[in-house]
Amino acid sequence: MGRRMKEIKSLPEDFGTLAICALRYCMGRETYMPGLVRDIIRPHLSELKDKTITVMLMDCEWQAKSNCYGHERIDKPGWLTWRIELENEKNRRGL
Repeated sequence: MGRRMKEIKSLPEDFGTLAICALRYCMGRETYMPGLVRDIIRPHLSELKDKTITVMLMDCEWQAKSNCYGHERIDKPGWLTWRIELENEKNRRGL
């Protein structure tokens, strides 16, 4: 106890890759994890590469086709909101 964690340093593309992996892990899960992961990524959307946003949107499309939202009333609204946020970021960039 008493030991402090060192700061984790990474390149922006590393964070984007980690974000994609974390979101994919969360798809279909009915826990607090999807909301937590989205909340961690959300403030950094503008820092992510265009390709990362595109991949995340493709994953959202797969999620919709596969009906992989988790609970219809609890989890699905958060995922649908997330997709809108990604689409807004894409439009903001003119992609």
